[in-house]
Amino acid sequence: MSLLLTNRPTAALLFALLLLNFYLFHRLLRQPVIDLQTTITSTPILTSSSSSSSSSSSSAASSSIAGQDLLPSILPTSSPTSTSTSTSTTTITTTTTTAPSSPTTIPPQEKQKEKRIPLKLWQKTGPRGLIPPTPEYISTWTTLNPSLRHEILSDESSTAYVTSTYTTLWPEVAALYNAIQVPIVKADLLRLLILYADGGIWSDLDVGCERPTRVGRKAGDVNVVVGLEFDGWQFASWTVMATAGSGHMRAAIEYVMGQMGGIARANNVTMEGVTMEMIPDVVDASGPQAITVALLQSLSRELAQPVGRANISQIREPTLLGDVLVLPQAAFAARQGGYPTDQGPYLVSHHYAGSWKNQQGGEEGAQ
Repeated sequence: MSLLLTNRPTAALLFALLLLNFYLFHRLLRQPVIDLQTTITSTPILTSSSSSSSSSSSSAASSSIAGQDLLPSILPTSSPTSTSTSTSTTTITTTTTTAPSSPTTIPPQEKQKEKRIPLKLWQKTGPRGLIPPTPEYISTWTTLNPSLRHEILSDESSTAYVTSTYTTLWPEVAALYNAIQVPIVKADLLRLLILYADGGIWSDLDVGCERPTRVGRKAGDVNVVVGLEFDGWQFASWTVMATAGSGHMRAAIEYVMGQMGGIARANNVTMEGVTMEMIPDVVDASGPQAITVALLQSLSRELAQPVGRANISQIREPTLLGDVLVLPQAAFAARQGGYPTDQGPYLVSHHYAGSWKNQQGGEEGAQ
């Protein structure tokens, strides 16, 4: 040490190094912290009659999502996305589309806050099994998502699943499922039962995955992810995501139970006696329109304010309604919507294989 101190050039160099280290350390401490979390920009839109603001009803009850990680959904790593489905009916008028007039924040369901959408894909095959090109569509999911858990149910394993899961959990539902004889209604109900009991991603077998699926990242409290069909005002049913135990999925199950019960009573038959011919429109009874109406009604009850079609029609970016994330048309129905270029990337492609085409509401070519 004494030699270093007596050697002036060496001492000067050491002193300069100490000053440089101190300067760099000081600069490091002053660097801002960069938040890499996704941001959800709340857009106050719902209004009450006491306010004089003139907000548009079509933007009511929503929050828009910005950022790169769009939370538990089928969203890509780079930008917001959307979804869609295809069906058209105008007979259901139980939801309102009028937005009140003063800004309000829509809170998510309290009991679902800490849950995540499982990275598991659920699908169901018909009596003919996995016929081409179904395996090609499935491979898009497994190739783009190597860690994705995947389960395909048959008619027999679907019945076993519902019986073992719901006989104790919700016996009326187990009885209803086992009594229904119309295959398409049975499949529609199965979708809801799986998502309510186990959560995850439901996707029909004729749907291909276009981008890697992001599920489980939290960018807010989201318990259901749906996308708009190409018509722009109802939710697609071919791809739906949810956390287990979502109250909205339960509401959808109850809605289908009510629809099917009403049809049985109107025709003076038991549930086993309901045929495809007795159902005015399966889209309304158990399909995408049923899901749309049930979810909007559930949101309206939970948020104590009207949430209707005006809140979902023709959205252009991912939009939060309470704890339901609604994706625009391009995400799930780009092929049917003419491949829109202003709604984010395409997430899945629906190929309309038409597995439900015979007059009994079953798979074409099956008895």
